[in-house]
Amino acid sequence: MRLVDQMFQKPQAVQAVRLIICALSACLIASARLGGVLIPLPTAFAAALPPMYALVMLAGSLFTYFLSGSISYAPMLICALVLAVLARWVLGERNRPLLAASIAGTSTLISVVMFGFAGLVEGADWMVWLIGVPVSFGLAYCAGQVRLCCEYGFPLRLHGKDGLYCGVCYVALMAALCSADLVLLNIGQILSGFLTLAAARRYRTAGGVICGTLSAAAILLADGKAVGFAAVLGIAGAVSGCFGNWKKGGVFAVYQVVCGFGVLLTARTADTMQAWLNGMIGGLLFLFVPVSQLADSLLYWTDTDTDLAALSGARMEFLSGAIGEVRKGAERIVQMLEQSEPVYEPAARVSELVCSRCSSYTTCWETEETRTKQCFRKMADAGVLEHTDGPEGCLKPERLTEEFYRVKRRNAFACYDAAKLRDTQELLFSQLQISEMLLRRSAGRMQQEYHREQSRCIKDMLERFGIPVRAAAVHYSPSRRMTIELYLRLGKDLEADTVTEYLQDMLRIPLECKEVRVRNSEQRIVLRSFGGYRVETAAAQCAVHEDEPCGDSFSTFSDSEGNFYLAVSDGMGSGRLAAVDAKLVLHHFKELVQSGMDCEDAAKIVNAVMLTKSGEERFATLDVVKIDTETAEMRLYKYGAGPTLVKHGDHVTVCQAATNPIGILPNAEPYSTALKLEAGDFIFLLSDGLDEKMFPYIRRRLLDDGEQDLQSLAHAVCAKAQRDAKGAPRDDVTVLAAYIGKDCEPSD
Repeated sequence: MRLVDQMFQKPQAVQAVRLIICALSACLIASARLGGVLIPLPTAFAAALPPMYALVMLAGSLFTYFLSGSISYAPMLICALVLAVLARWVLGERNRPLLAASIAGTSTLISVVMFGFAGLVEGADWMVWLIGVPVSFGLAYCAGQVRLCCEYGFPLRLHGKDGLYCGVCYVALMAALCSADLVLLNIGQILSGFLTLAAARRYRTAGGVICGTLSAAAILLADGKAVGFAAVLGIAGAVSGCFGNWKKGGVFAVYQVVCGFGVLLTARTADTMQAWLNGMIGGLLFLFVPVSQLADSLLYWTDTDTDLAALSGARMEFLSGAIGEVRKGAERIVQMLEQSEPVYEPAARVSELVCSRCSSYTTCWETEETRTKQCFRKMADAGVLEHTDGPEGCLKPERLTEEFYRVKRRNAFACYDAAKLRDTQELLFSQLQISEMLLRRSAGRMQQEYHREQSRCIKDMLERFGIPVRAAAVHYSPSRRMTIELYLRLGKDLEADTVTEYLQDMLRIPLECKEVRVRNSEQRIVLRSFGGYRVETAAAQCAVHEDEPCGDSFSTFSDSEGNFYLAVSDGMGSGRLAAVDAKLVLHHFKELVQSGMDCEDAAKIVNAVMLTKSGEERFATLDVVKIDTETAEMRLYKYGAGPTLVKHGDHVTVCQAATNPIGILPNAEPYSTALKLEAGDFIFLLSDGLDEKMFPYIRRRLLDDGEQDLQSLAHAVCAKAQRDAKGAPRDDVTVLAAYIGKDCEPSD
């Protein structure tokens, strides 16, 4: 179907061609037999297709039955097919594999029971027709899974369970085509030769073995007379795959030689020879069809980790840039440690500097040793600014007192420096521990399940448009929401909107750009398909003084894991310095979180930066809400921040706790709590400039049943705070509001 999308640009033309292909397929598989028995293959596919395609499947099948004169031999199949089409029209477009399987199995069972009670099924035929119930159930389930994969616009994945679903559908379709003979030509046998060679050429030995073996199973199920040809298909595919790097003519020759030997060594019947000739026709078709392009359009199979290795390298480089400040801080600390001075014992130091050079040293320290030591001990124990007299009879009492003052003052500074160095050492060890946690978290992200073949597909697509891609990764959430993570080389002017448009056109999936970051010569772009929950935001601020900037700062951003963040920071005091501190905290926090760090680890690093950035005491609060856009679960982190109001259903919850701001203590510990939200809920982050008397007013506005505009709500709360403060609030006021809604695809 993706080939059809590339050939035709108009949606109407694409729809028409798809319906024609569906009708032709219905005509071919309507007479499908396994071991000479009709199977409910049209019923299974009709149950898995959209209503319009199911109706076309019914029309094509009826046309084949009328044309072949077999309508009187398949009344139960027709009845089951009609029931499946009706059920699909009643249930609509919902694409759930289990639902499709239930429709097919139930329709087949009802048809068998109806005709059985009517006396049209006798003896052992009951068992034969009842076997069709689980067959139709399983085929419909596998077809629904394949359709689910195709709806994402990507090639079919042959890893894991998807390979099983594709294999079952392949065998069923090939068996149906093998049972349809056109004079001496057998479409299924021709396609088996073509597809086995194509798989061997594109995917080497593994592709040749798998495709050849599945084709052999389909031929045997359709007609056991061609067993001689089917027996060697898997071997022929494996040998052809070994020479897959040869030119097409060489691969074709190897395949035909192996099949020829196999036919000669088995029963050389007319059916076997005819199957060999049909396989040869498929091989000739292989010579003239662009196999690589066809394979890349339909499916991907890759056994290399090269792309993920490049992705790991790109991520590590981004993370190393994020912790660059930690390394610089450690270097400064080492320099401080090297310049630290020792602490002296005052009495011994003064005796060395003053008494040792005095002419009465022997008299004071030998004759009057006890009295001198007591006096020195008293002078050493006195405070720095406390005046003390020297020993009686001292020749230099002023010099002695002055030297004691100087040594004690110097020791006080040395002790202060030592304490400061100890604190800095603790910060250093903390930073090293944070770096270790950061790398461990990044290594854990590398174990995330990525779709390697889809990632390579995205990379190849963009490179065809001349977009230099270093690495690409595609993964899905549990709800099948797709995330594309790109690392692009900035060789030319490249906008994220352009990349998004390219991928939307190629994948036929609406995408939304969630993150764009540039570091050095690379650009990181994160795209995500629609689904889950969306977060709408609005903000309002007012400063204490109109001629100064607001000392609060706020930010909203996303990370590559599908989380949305609301953040508010309030700098100490108001005005320009407070605004600088608040912006600094939010900037570093955002950079670290978007690089892959956890919120608490990122806050610890920001706290270390604020503690060491200057000699002055400067701090800022940090209020963060992390929202999982897949589950609408909210996680709150508060570092000395103001209250947060959450409206969930008919209840309004106030989240508030006493914690320390960022930049006060070496260990920043937050107040944290989690809440489960749903569509229609509101979140209000408030700076501490709002008085608690405002809470009842905000609660009334949130519980208002009328239509509410988010921006109007934020402005109303901010304006109410100004009115209550008579136009001059005691502190800067910031209101950051958010609304949780369902994320729907944009309308055309």
